[in-house]
Amino acid sequence: MLTIHMTTYRRHASGLLRKAVESVLSQDYADFEFIICDDASVDGSMAYLNDVAAMDCRVRVLRNPTNVNSVAISLGRCLLASDPVRHWLSWMFDDCILLPGALSHLVAAVEASPSMRMVYGVTEVLQRNGSILRVGVANEAEIKARIAASSLLVPNGGLLVHRSVFDRVGWYDASVVLRRSCDWDLFRRIVDGGIQFGILPDVLMREYGDLQPDSLRNSFTTTFDMMARFVQARDAAGARLDVKNVMIRPVDWIPQWFWTEHELNLMRYMFAEYFLSVADVGRAFHWARLLAEDLGGARQLMLENLLQRTVASDPPGRSDLAIGAFTGVVVEAWREQRQNR
Repeated sequence: MLTIHMTTYRRHASGLLRKAVESVLSQDYADFEFIICDDASVDGSMAYLNDVAAMDCRVRVLRNPTNVNSVAISLGRCLLASDPVRHWLSWMFDDCILLPGALSHLVAAVEASPSMRMVYGVTEVLQRNGSILRVGVANEAEIKARIAASSLLVPNGGLLVHRSVFDRVGWYDASVVLRRSCDWDLFRRIVDGGIQFGILPDVLMREYGDLQPDSLRNSFTTTFDMMARFVQARDAAGARLDVKNVMIRPVDWIPQWFWTEHELNLMRYMFAEYFLSVADVGRAFHWARLLAEDLGGARQLMLENLLQRTVASDPPGRSDLAIGAFTGVVVEAWREQRQNR
């Protein structure tokens, strides 16, 4: 009945990956396939996952040949590899724990309401300050009224979504601008599209992402206003969001819009930051050169000299070093400039 998808990167050494996987496989509801996409981890994650798959036939493991650092792309590969007969989909993440009985609660809810196409419970998000943020407690009327302006209303796990929903509203958008909250954009389209959904009062998932320094929320730059503006521009451009188109569209595509120079520079910074994170230095350099025009001050001479080395270098290998250095300096300088504004 269910297909459960998870993407993971370098969480085996910390023990989080094992806890996440075991929390799924120990559920009392067992009629599911579990597809896990390893995003080119180098900490033993793949070996661990292969061992799990060898012991449990419900588990299938995919591996990205290079790190893509994109939930939308990795989970898209899980979707394309999934059994189409399994009509209900759930997502799992490597910094989360699915609580005992969660799947049984969700399945019982959709079986009781055949017209329902999405159901979720409450996720407890453990915060660095020791508090707990409960996501999924808002009622339906509040969600419909506020979903366009808040990314904290619908949890990204402890849920079921019918496969037909993606035919109606599309898949996650893989744009770099939306990386930190691509789930908000998808849920916004589900709610605005009139998809019938249900809310369970039970706590079904616990999330530890805010406690991890390398989680998206702690290591990637964006603002909610920027994301909201981007989806407005994207929707006005009529971009196709079915999974196959999402997987091939450039993640640094900028739709035509009435962008301010600050907004363009913020996106250029996001792109440079992202491409550095996946070691695509050439693409990062492309955006860093545009971003450098917004910089001045003491680093300007350094940047000019590095830029000259990228054009004429002897030996040629020094050009690659200069490109990397130039991009790193620009990203760090623009981050500092933004923080001081």
